[in-house]
Amino acid sequence: MIELHLERTIIAFDGRVLEAFPHGQPASRYHVANIKTATIKSDRKNRHSLQIFMKGSGGFATAPLSPEQVEQAQTLLAEIRKLRPDL
Repeated sequence: MIELHLERTIIAFDGRVLEAFPHGQPASRYHVANIKTATIKSDRKNRHSLQIFMKGSGGFATAPLSPEQVEQAQTLLAEIRKLRPDL
């Protein structure tokens, strides 16, 4: 189980289902087969954010990641890509 504790969201991945627990909002669950894209984006100021979008209309983007969270997010993406090398 991988769990990222971000500023306003907790993201968990059990190897099959990706879950997002945004503060003050309902949780979301997505099967790994429904992931359309999963990336870490960087802006001009070298701030990073995890962006995951689902097939259809679902998806989420997080607040900027700290350097430690970037490493955790890279681990999460590596685990997702083991199951979905097409991403």
